[in-house]
Amino acid sequence: MPTGHFAINPYNGQRIPIWVANYILADYGTGAIMSVPGHDERDFEFAKKYNLPIIEVIRPAGEDTPVALPFLSEDGILVNSGEYDALTCTEAQAQLQRAATRQGFGEATVTYRLKDWGVSRQRYGERPSQ
Repeated sequence: MPTGHFAINPYNGQRIPIWVANYILADYGTGAIMSVPGHDERDFEFAKKYNLPIIEVIRPAGEDTPVALPFLSEDGILVNSGEYDALTCTEAQAQLQRAATRQGFGEATVTYRLKDWGVSRQRYGERPSQ
């Protein structure tokens, strides 16, 4: 359901409509998320259903024309992304993290989930075979 409120994208100043939805995965975490319907199947379906804009922001390397959406890969080149156009996803991620830190609205972090702990716990008990 649309709230009628907007958030501001700190990277480009654009207004983003805020919606309330119940389709987020339970183990994803809490708080707000930003939908990227051109590159996520569930976000794509949501945007189609509610007639929301779908913008291509990642294109396969070497492609000069738009590809069928949703394009589901983090490997590619950024398009429609202002100063970050033509960067690889890895390069753009590093630059976006530095910009967030420099401008004071975010910082790079590593998030560990409980399932990660379970795997490491299993490895802890293993002994090398003799």
